[in-house]
Amino acid sequence: MAFTFSSKAELVFGVGAESNLERLLRANQAHSILFVYSGDYVFDLGIRQLVVEAASRIGAELIESGSVVPNPRIELVRELIQTSREHHVDFVLAAGGASSFDTAKAVGVGALYDHDVWDFFVGKAQPHDTLPVGVISTIPGSGSELSDCAVLQLGHDKRALETNVIVPKFAIVNPAYSRSAPYRSQAAAVADLAVGFLEPYFTDKAHIESADRLLEGGFVAALNAGRRFASNPEDLQTRTELHWLSAVMYNHCFLATGSENDWTTHRLEHEIGGQFDVIHGEGIAAILPSIIRYVSNRKPQRYAQLAVRALHADPYDANEKQLAELLANTLEEYFSSLGLATRLSQLGIEPDDFAGIAEHLTHGNTKTVGNYSPLDGDDVLNVLELAR
Repeated sequence: MAFTFSSKAELVFGVGAESNLERLLRANQAHSILFVYSGDYVFDLGIRQLVVEAASRIGAELIESGSVVPNPRIELVRELIQTSREHHVDFVLAAGGASSFDTAKAVGVGALYDHDVWDFFVGKAQPHDTLPVGVISTIPGSGSELSDCAVLQLGHDKRALETNVIVPKFAIVNPAYSRSAPYRSQAAAVADLAVGFLEPYFTDKAHIESADRLLEGGFVAALNAGRRFASNPEDLQTRTELHWLSAVMYNHCFLATGSENDWTTHRLEHEIGGQFDVIHGEGIAAILPSIIRYVSNRKPQRYAQLAVRALHADPYDANEKQLAELLANTLEEYFSSLGLATRLSQLGIEPDDFAGIAEHLTHGNTKTVGNYSPLDGDDVLNVLELAR
């Protein structure tokens, strides 16, 4: 429990929050702004016009790119770094969700680095500075709007960069904006949101009881909000809950402070997403129940505790393995209620693909995956088989 928590991000939350954009750009002394996004939502929601007008009022040059895609690619980041240098960009603004935000974060650190930005993602170098980044959220779930993490893809290789340097300077969150998100994308993000409370929870290392209680409460709130979303996607109050949970869930790992996070689910999904271009939340839904079922054969304790505390299971009516199975079943039913795939075959991933996933993820079975109960190559194959 020795740690430093620091976050300088300003969160402006609520309907009408976008009216603060000009003030925030002025506060960050933006003179040349790179604006990144994907899709028509920035036009449909009036975000692009808002940005154009704010830039004009503060006398800033505006450079735009609407080429961001899900599972964002390093190639676009490299192009935007070069564009940023040519235009002397001093502020990067992103609208959308994690794909746009992670692209902006990578451009921010890459523009001030003399070599290839991919160095940061493979651990060859560490960033020490960044162009300031601001975000406008249109979909809740990833927590990237306030996080110290960016995920990018080179070919089939999907990597994460985690550093305080890339925490956005501000996040504008108007829950009404998420009405533009396609149901499938939002449902996948909702799945990711619930699991975000679990990666720090699945640990057997020393931590404090209050962290468990906060994570349990967030997990239950995420499940409840997700179910309400599935029954009525248009409800503004539900979307407000989801946006707030997204900001709280990650928030520069506030709820995970002082604990060793597991990350088994995210690391395995990143491998699947990188190879098969699966939406992140869909990949999570397809593998997490099987991870719990497999790992609980040797370490069921934390799964069982969560089932008792969050799902109100009776510890006297079931043993720890049975309680872990209850948790896995509940999550599988939850993901299914959102309309998400709960089997790899539903995502077009077949048993013939499993060996390649395990081989690449564990570097030829020389490294393990996750921290709660580390998985070697054979373990990964067994999990994939359970999830087939």
